[in-house]
Amino acid sequence: GVIYVTPPAIVVNIQTADGRTSYLKLKVTYECPDQETADLIAPNAPRIQDMYQMFLRELRPEDVNGSQGSYQLKQEILRRVNLVIAPAKVSNVLIEDMLVT
Repeated sequence: GVIYVTPPAIVVNIQTADGRTSYLKLKVTYECPDQETADLIAPNAPRIQDMYQMFLRELRPEDVNGSQGSYQLKQEILRRVNLVIAPAKVSNVLIEDMLVT
């Protein structure tokens, strides 16, 4: 009874502590409890994309390092996606691919 929705990967520039530009590539999959919730993702894609851009651009490479960084990133994305599609809720965010250059 779980539906998976995988939006396109996103690439954003993030700042390092010394001011250099670095890039974060992120591909996630949303775990939805039902088809009705999954059906809300596509029509809200522009709002979700905007949420990603604003949030991810504030990150630094060290913010996403290690298991704790990945966990916090997943929780922040989950919170923000659920705000966009409320009152529906995505159950989980799965990180498919994450690359910091």
